[in-house]
Amino acid sequence: MLRDAPADLAAEFVAEHQRNQAPTPFGKPWPLDAWPNVPTRFLLSSDDRFFPPEFMRTMVAEHLGSRPDEMPGDHCPMLGHLKELADRLEPYRAEL
Repeated sequence: MLRDAPADLAAEFVAEHQRNQAPTPFGKPWPLDAWPNVPTRFLLSSDDRFFPPEFMRTMVAEHLGSRPDEMPGDHCPMLGHLKELADRLEPYRAEL
């Protein structure tokens, strides 16, 4: 999951910053009939092995009706590709 992050940063992340996933998303259906009418983007990390890119492309198309934007990186690009991630997110912010 953290192949791109520096080893010391990956170890710190795993040891100190992981949170347990809330069980609600796995046990209850989405409560709304449709996705809210808000600007929505999906930025896919093309080297993610936890959620493989082809699977995520399909999910984004089926559930959001769009194609994801893609960038290099593993499951946590904020650790191994911080500048690239910021460079991708800033234009999204500027559009609002």
